Amino acid sequence: MPEPSFSSLRRRRILSALMKLLVFIGFIFISIPFISSFSSASKDEQSALKTTWHWEIPLAELSPGKITKLNRSGKVAWIYARTVRDMENLKSSDDLLADAMSTQSEQPQGMKNKYRSADAQYFVFIPQENKRGCQVSLNLPGESMLFTEPCYAAKYDAAGRIFKNSGHEHQHNLVVPEHILENGILKINTWTPRIK
Repeated sequence: MPEPSFSSLRRRRILSALMKLLVFIGFIFISIPFISSFSSASKDEQSALKTTWHWEIPLAELSPGKITKLNRSGKVAWIYARTVRDMENLKSSDDLLADAMSTQSEQPQGMKNKYRSADAQYFVFIPQENKRGCQVSLNLPGESMLFTEPCYAAKYDAAGRIFKNSGHEHQHNLVVPEHILENGILKINTWTPRIK
């Protein structure tokens, strides 16, 4: 049997390389739908998480001047039902606050306002300051400095906004998690504040 010529060997190598390239391209085209199914599933899971509320509290359970403490799976949130006097104090304390419009604090975008809440009557927040995670406590309802914390002696109003000349210079307003009011139910998502 005659030996294959140099040109036929070269042709075989080129054809072999082309076949390998075609198989590789085919493999990529076959795997694209498979990979995209994973990413679309994760998008579906993310949207499901956004619409699943961690807590659902009937408004009938909330009393003015009282704190309702929520704790599940290590996540903590408090609801403070504001009094009429609390809401009056919120209208007049801007000059005394370090960040009255909450530009440096964590809250849903639509809540960078005087009340920092979905409804003026209810303040939903994470009861920890942002430097060491120290828990705040409630002073007497109706006082302008409604919340205080023991680590740096920071004082906050009924919207969790920190007063000037109180606490540490790098402390911010209390964190407000995502929440909505729907059919007499306060629905709250979890939010883990950053410790800075």
